[in-house]
Amino acid sequence: KLRNEGWDVHIFSMAKAVQEVFDEMPVFIKKTWEKQDSAALENRDSVENLGLQWQKTNKSLAEALTKKNALQNKLEAKLSDLEGKPNSILLVSDIEALHPYLRIGSMESQLQGKFHVPTIFFYPGMRTGKTQLKFLGFYPEDGNYRSVHVGG
Repeated sequence: KLRNEGWDVHIFSMAKAVQEVFDEMPVFIKKTWEKQDSAALENRDSVENLGLQWQKTNKSLAEALTKKNALQNKLEAKLSDLEGKPNSILLVSDIEALHPYLRIGSMESQLQGKFHVPTIFFYPGMRTGKTQLKFLGFYPEDGNYRSVHVGG
């Protein structure tokens, strides 16, 4: 429908961007992740211990996404590509792929002033006020979003 109304529609998949960042990691780091995960699965003595191992893995994966703003830079590059292109609109999808690594609000605030085309984030969560959102419906409310919220 947007195309029919004259918009030049572009899609940025957060899931694809997350995967690209992971794929771009050096081989030795990916092998370390795989080795640690295998060892955790083989040596688990309880479900609680396995949970702690996953927390460690998720922390490492989160660092890969945020180190040198790797993930944010991908979105910023897409925004830069669209700057000055009339009737462009960017749809940001698959934001749930950020769980449990980070939340979109932290990226959005860092990109303040760099949105030169209309940008729509398909936010997977619920609104709890005019400016507060609960990511995936179970994270604590966050009122740091600068964007206009549409929907409930």
